[in-house]
This record gives sequence, C-alpha cells and structure tokens, in this order.
Amino acid sequence: MKKELPCCIVQDILPNYIEKLTSDETNQAIENHMSTCEECKKACEQMNSDLGSSTMKAPAIEMKFLKKFKITKILAAVIAIILALNFSYMLYVTEYKFSNDKNILSSGITEFLSQPSINAYVLETKEVDGKLVAAFKDSTKTNVNGVAIFAKGLNQKYRIISAEVETSDYSSVLQVFPIEIKNKRYLVVSGYNLSDKIKYYGLDYNAYTNPDGFSKDQVKVSIKFNVKNQQFIEIYSAEYIDKLFNESMQNKLYNPHLIATSMYDADGTEITEIYRNREDTDNSISSSAVKEDLWMIYISMCAVMELGVILMAFFLTDIVKEKIWISIYVVMELSILLIAIFLIK
Repeated sequence: MKKELPCCIVQDILPNYIEKLTSDETNQAIENHMSTCEECKKACEQMNSDLGSSTMKAPAIEMKFLKKFKITKILAAVIAIILALNFSYMLYVTEYKFSNDKNILSSGITEFLSQPSINAYVLETKEVDGKLVAAFKDSTKTNVNGVAIFAKGLNQKYRIISAEVETSDYSSVLQVFPIEIKNKRYLVVSGYNLSDKIKYYGLDYNAYTNPDGFSKDQVKVSIKFNVKNQQFIEIYSAEYIDKLFNESMQNKLYNPHLIATSMYDADGTEITEIYRNREDTDNSISSSAVKEDLWMIYISMCAVMELGVILMAFFLTDIVKEKIWISIYVVMELSILLIAIFLIK
C-alpha cells in the first residue's frame, strides 16, 4: 500500500499541479490526498482562484498600455503636421511682414533701398489690382521722392517687391512713375508740398502729326487733371491715359510718349518754372530696385510640409488601417501641391 503524501509536500507541488507540469501518477496522488484533506483542497481552490484573477488582469493592463501607445502615436502624427505647418508659416512671414502702417512701410522701404541710402517716409498709399503702392520722400534729402510696390500675403501683411526713387528739380514736387502690375501698365502720379496756387497738373507728351516721326512734325500735348490736395497719389491705367489722350485731340497724333509734368494756376496758365529749384542739383538721385521672386522660400515651405507628411505616415502606419493612412497621405500630398500652385500664382 502506497504511503499517502503529507500536506506540506502536496501544497509545495500544487502550483506545478495547477500548471499541469506534474506526471499522471503525481496528479493521482495529489487528487487522492485532496479527496480526504479539506485544507489542501481549499489551498488548491485558492491557488486556482488567484491564478484566474491574475490572468484576467494581465490582458486588461496590456490593452490599456496598447491604447495609450496608439493615442501617443496619433498625437505624434498630429504634432508633426502642426509643427510642419508652423515652420512653413514662419518661413512665409519672413517675407510678408509689413502691416499697412505708414511707419512700418517706411522702415521696410528704408531697409530695401540700402543703395543709395534712403531714410524713407511714406506720404500716401493706394491699392490697385491686389498691390499696395506707397509714395514716399527721403526725410534727410530735399526733394528726393519715390514709389514702392508691396504685395499682399495670405496673412494680410505685405512684402516689398520694387521701389523707385528720383530727385525732383522743383520745390513743389510732382513726379510720374511708370509701373507694371500683373502685366498691366500704370502711371503713378505723386504730388508733395504743392503750392496752393497750383490748381491743375499736366502729363506732358511729345507726339507727331504724321506716323513718320520727323522732328518738324513734333508737337507737345498736355493732359490736365485737377489738384485735389497739396499731397496726393493717383494711379492711372495706361489704357485710361491713352483714351484721354485720343479724346482730347481734334486731329490724330502718332507715337505719343510721356516727357514731363507741368503745373497750372486757376486760370490754366502754366507756372511750372516758378517752382524750379535754383540751387545746384548735381547730387541728384535716380535709382530703382526689384526684389527676387520667392522660389526658394516656397520650395523650403513645401519641403518642410513634405517632411511633416512623411512623419505623419510613419506614426500612423502601424495603428491605422492601410487604406485609411494611404488615403490621408494622398490627401496631404495633394494639399501641398495645391498650396504650391497657389503660392506660385
């Protein structure tokens, strides 16, 4: 007759029994013992209960960890896109940084026109065809005036794209600057420090009475406008000026070209020469500057956004269904392409 196992041995090997690591003979011995020993039977039941509880908790903890991991990767993908957009915007505002404030625009023109050195002070501004045109003077030099053109950005601020400056030979400054915006020609007329006796100003043209253009057929024609203020800026399209020129002529004239401006009193008498400066004008300034296009800025912006999309795809690959993240990737790529096209235009 086999000797029955003592309780201490049974309880020592119960864990192996529960994990099914013991032999059939040992299992039979343990079960025979527990059929007559209430203490060992309860110990076995308790161990089974504890094991069941721990196996239930483990998956719950694991699921909680996986859920947090998934949320973290989604958050990382979102942060990658936000940072990419933020850095792209920071590149953008390095150019589009001037608000429509005369002092700020003056600083922008001064910075832009480093050669020759100009301390710009904006007199008047006017918008035309999506561009802001600013007439300015030099605060440190007499009768040095000019115009600057600003482009408006998506952030409602401006970048300077060109500027032109010239010295006037007159104390009452009346200057004309031809400009081009979106392949359309305009004339910018800037008036500053005009005498209250000046009631009209004229755009003076040389033209010819026949198409051959001989000097004996040359005539001077002036298109007159009212002076509304002693300081002003007016912008006329070339088509409008051509229309006024043709309407004011009784006979057809050929090859008109702008040569000067003129000033008139209330009776229509020309008084331009009254305001001519008598001092030496050898130190006159005539200069223009044009800013390069933003190709490098736009390329850099697209590269940063592309990096953000790649990081987003990296974070989403393992946690989002393949079709979903591929769709998101395609949409983001198309968005970058559309933004690039819009910026270039």
